[in-house]
Amino acid sequence: MSGFKLQKLLARRFNFVERIFIALFVWTSLSVQAQTDLQSLNEIDRKMTMTGEFIFASVGDLMIRRPASQLADPEVQQVFDLIRSADLAMGNMEGELANLREFEGPMNGFVGTHEVAADLKILGFDMVNRAQNHLLDSEIAGMFSTNSLLEAAGIVHAGSGKNLQEAAAPAFFETAKGRAALIGTHAPIWPEHNRLAATPLIGNLGGRPGLNMLNYSEVILVSREQFDALEQVRAGFLQYRENYDNPRPVANVSPNAGIDFPASSTGRNNPIYRVAKEGEVPGTVIYQMDENDLDRFLVNILNARQLGDFVIAAAHIHQSRSILETQHLSTRPPAFYVDLAHRAIDAGADAFIGTGVQTLRGIEIYKGRPIFYGLGEFFREAQWELELALGSAAANPERRMQQFARNFGGSTQSLESLVAISHYKDGELTEVRLYPTELGSNGPSSRLGIPRMAELQTAQQILQRVERLSDEWGTEVDIEGNVGIIRVD
Repeated sequence: MSGFKLQKLLARRFNFVERIFIALFVWTSLSVQAQTDLQSLNEIDRKMTMTGEFIFASVGDLMIRRPASQLADPEVQQVFDLIRSADLAMGNMEGELANLREFEGPMNGFVGTHEVAADLKILGFDMVNRAQNHLLDSEIAGMFSTNSLLEAAGIVHAGSGKNLQEAAAPAFFETAKGRAALIGTHAPIWPEHNRLAATPLIGNLGGRPGLNMLNYSEVILVSREQFDALEQVRAGFLQYRENYDNPRPVANVSPNAGIDFPASSTGRNNPIYRVAKEGEVPGTVIYQMDENDLDRFLVNILNARQLGDFVIAAAHIHQSRSILETQHLSTRPPAFYVDLAHRAIDAGADAFIGTGVQTLRGIEIYKGRPIFYGLGEFFREAQWELELALGSAAANPERRMQQFARNFGGSTQSLESLVAISHYKDGELTEVRLYPTELGSNGPSSRLGIPRMAELQTAQQILQRVERLSDEWGTEVDIEGNVGIIRVD
């Protein structure tokens, strides 16, 4: 629909119901139009236009509960200096912030003190993604409290808002070298996380606060023998259909189309299995992104590209490549995640920052732009439970969250992270420097989760793992002492 025709349409008078249908039509039309424009964006508008030398610092999750900037620990301050020395710095705000003595909303899960927002600014952070699974730990009140505190501290946030339009829109931060833009999204881990999703405001309808959600469906690959066994079990269930007055309809199944295997009373969570094709591995999960959610993400990247000099696409993704991997510790991104990153870059993003899993993933340089599939946990103060901080429970190393904080999955990988420093010159990426950090796995709980520069041996082990995890994209990481360098031709 052309802008002229749309203007004439909106100028007419319609009744309430007609306006609702028109709004829905306009929403769809604008999405389709913008999606088409992605392919015809002017080359001059695609170029990153931050002037001269430009340094971008990116980290993973900011699971921070108390201020840390004042710590006179040289290994800690060395990490913070990396953030402060950049022209622009961003991370993923994992959890909520509130004045714990005055906050009147429910306090659950990951909630840090209100001083953290100002402290993040002192540490050098300018922008944060807010589309993440802990957004409503303290419900809507906690989301608004956190966003307000960040805004008061001068930190720009994207990915959440009072409705879907606000949550999906790009957020902008002005620097001396140009305007930065950030767009954030999140793929839910479990079906119940759909409550985190913001809804669109159409007239007076909808407009639920929440985050910019990227929904999906999934299919699990099995061998032909496994498929036949599943079909036999399903057929065994179905032989009792006539015992019931209102049996469910029976869907046709085939090895290629898959089988909807009954696993719940409602059928909503029934897994779909199909036979793996040649080259596919049983146990792999195939994800299909919701087209409307994907289009909305890409459209807002396009909008940011037209209005910003440097565009960041951020996604908080926990999904694993296989059902055999431990939840949150998947080290290789699934195919849909790679596709999402590529399409974000194609739409105009200058960098793609991935978070979610609590370990490191690989790095890709795609069309001269960096993709970080998992930067790990920059702060990880999971031991700061509200029950302990507010005197409602006794400290005990056997508590679930205490074990989660220090030895998640029987490994210390969740306490290892990277600070990625991307260097640009005249709009072109020249190199990415990777600085390994660790979060005090061998120290006291009072310092657990605060980043410090990794010692040489640990740093090289982290960098070697990242290099191995980057091999599928041919990314070369030169390890020089305790720093990894990706040089871009």
